[in-house]
Amino acid sequence: MARSKEQIPPSWKTGKLCYETGLTLKMAEKMLDASEKEATKQEVPVSMAITDCGGNLLAFRRMDHAILMSIQIAINKSFTVTYGKLPTSTWKNMFQPGGLPALPFHDKWIALPGGFPIIKKGRLYGGIGISGGVAVHDTTIARAALIAGGFSTEETDAVLEEC
Repeated sequence: MARSKEQIPPSWKTGKLCYETGLTLKMAEKMLDASEKEATKQEVPVSMAITDCGGNLLAFRRMDHAILMSIQIAINKSFTVTYGKLPTSTWKNMFQPGGLPALPFHDKWIALPGGFPIIKKGRLYGGIGISGGVAVHDTTIARAALIAGGFSTEETDAVLEEC
């Protein structure tokens, strides 16, 4: 679905992927620890943000030497995926001619790769945004966090196949 030319994502039409509460600070910190470990392994300093199912910032971390603009970008990525229920990279294709119009009502919406919904058993718990590397770095770092939290990596795996 994510890369189709269809304007409305099927999960929106069918009402699938409902929001779920339960993402805790302790779990978010565990996920950030895994992200930081993977980023260190890749030698890519990043900013990492996790939002709850309401799009509220739950946890944030910026590694030493991460580019300053990555702070807001990571937060915006996590917000975008929570509200949009799709990886941030999906929105780039949807905004192309014939896709969705720009979203001027939403100044946090971002279409850069590195933002992923936090999903388990078809329920959306929130979003994670990683910023500071190129698409493959941000994606593999986000994937490490999702694994640490016991969440689905289906979306990250699909993006990595395209990298």
